Amino acid sequence: MSYIALYRKWRPLRFEDVVEQKHVVETLKNTIKKDRVAHAYLFCGTRGTGKTTMAKIFSRAINCLNPDNGDPCNVCEICKGILEGTILDVIEIDAASNNSVDNIRDIRDEVVYMPARARFKVYIIDEVHMLSIGAFNALLKTLEEPPSHVVFILATTEPHKLPATILSRCQRFDFRRISLESIVNRLRQISEAADVKSEEEALLLIAKLAEGALRDAISIFDQAIAAGITELSYQNVLDTIGLVTAEFIKETVDAIIEKNIDGVLTGVEKLIAEGKDVSQFAAELTAYFRNLLIVKMAQNPEAVLTVSKDDIAKMKAQSKRLIQEEIIYAIREISAAQAEIKWSTYPRITLEVVLIKLCERCFDIPDEDVISKLNLLEKKISEGVLIDRNSFPAGAQTHDNSDKLKTNTDNISRLSNDNSNQGKDQTKQQIHKNAENISGNEGKTKKTQSVKIQREEGWSRVINEIKSSGRMMVYTAIQATSAIWLNDTVLGIVFENEGRTFNKMVVSKADNLEVIKGAAVKVLGRDLSVKCIDSEEVEKQIFDSSTRATSKGGTSVTPQNGNTHNSRTGHENNGDSLDIVNIAKQMAEQAGIELNIIDE
Repeated sequence: MSYIALYRKWRPLRFEDVVEQKHVVETLKNTIKKDRVAHAYLFCGTRGTGKTTMAKIFSRAINCLNPDNGDPCNVCEICKGILEGTILDVIEIDAASNNSVDNIRDIRDEVVYMPARARFKVYIIDEVHMLSIGAFNALLKTLEEPPSHVVFILATTEPHKLPATILSRCQRFDFRRISLESIVNRLRQISEAADVKSEEEALLLIAKLAEGALRDAISIFDQAIAAGITELSYQNVLDTIGLVTAEFIKETVDAIIEKNIDGVLTGVEKLIAEGKDVSQFAAELTAYFRNLLIVKMAQNPEAVLTVSKDDIAKMKAQSKRLIQEEIIYAIREISAAQAEIKWSTYPRITLEVVLIKLCERCFDIPDEDVISKLNLLEKKISEGVLIDRNSFPAGAQTHDNSDKLKTNTDNISRLSNDNSNQGKDQTKQQIHKNAENISGNEGKTKKTQSVKIQREEGWSRVINEIKSSGRMMVYTAIQATSAIWLNDTVLGIVFENEGRTFNKMVVSKADNLEVIKGAAVKVLGRDLSVKCIDSEEVEKQIFDSSTRATSKGGTSVTPQNGNTHNSRTGHENNGDSLDIVNIAKQMAEQAGIELNIIDE
């Protein structure tokens, strides 16, 4: 006898042999035991989950002469005749090739005749969704009121394509995908029966490739051992299917993260040289980025992913170097390229283009996705991508004067929360102290430091007022903010780095700004408006202003002799009679900064 494929040889003959699908098995067995056989059934689910197998078992069970607890005995003349194909009362029809009105008319004409030997005449129509509209219409009346000796079993992978009139006339059973564990167990059973020693990793890889279809898994296993091997290894499966190793996928992702275009192109060259399937590689790469997204976003990725702890640890390390938008964009781009590769004349070029695009981070995000664009912009700023240091003029430097003037301006502009005389005196003393500490040494360079704005007591009272009003969303969004006076009437809400994007988006809403304004007016006792601003914007404004002041030859104070000298006005004052308010005004004027003096 000719060779029989393993998936046919191992097709279950009894309900108890069916892998999983317990919810279907129990219902059908009870139907047989209680003799409540319906006239039409619909089995739907993905490929390789047991729809046709269940239909065959059910057709024998309802006709079996000696049923065993709802199972067919498979030894009586009816069961044997159906298995051997000698009894013609069970008819299997492929709707993909018999989908015309004439084919259904033939069925309609035949159902009136009694079965020749069995109790029921059973019509198993596979891929029923392929029937034409006319064929469905021709089937309607017969399907609704067939003769008592006829049972229809319809099987399909796409039930949504069936008309509602057909669905309403059937008892529907949805078949679920087979779990990895069940597929591995069945493969292990087949492997032992075939005298093949199989590695656990090899069986798990086959189960993953099957994507819940047991028939696909058995077919891959059959192909892998076709060469007559007695030991099935992980590498055997990779070679059979044309897959690349998991390590190769990880190296490719590392190259993308590191923007190593040479490494990516070298990997593609190796892929082509080894004869691997480009489309399959793209699919595996997409699946790996999907795993990266789960590892990054899920609290317990181990419960979702069927990979080793070492692989999850590696994915966690890689995911930390990417933001969510980058991973999602990679999935979209590679998926689109995979569809193009399938029909492309030059699949290698298509793959190389998308990988280079990912390395260069050429993200094409829709304009309406503002949050994603902001997140990408933040990441680029943190990595220094947007700063071209070569664009600065030769000899351009930041001086000690700039840093100290920046600190001075920060203290002058900071929100005052205490209107008492003591608070005013402290402000004047601070201005005086900062003015004395400004160095005239413009040749000394120093790295620009970030402006750190401390939360003042007055702003804390504003935040508490918002909390007391019950606006908890606004309260949560401004908890980590500070405030400065941008001018006499505008209060700036400064957002720090952590949670900035989301919190700023919440606060920037018009109704929320009104809530904050009302609380600030109530607490500070003055008319004002509020505006959202980032800490980097404050730093840039102050740094630019101080640089302009230095380049224009602004105020220079020499504390060593106690005298101050203005390079523009030529005015010189003795340290003992230093007019603090005038110096502060001069400094602010030369720096181009608006200065709000509370009390002169």
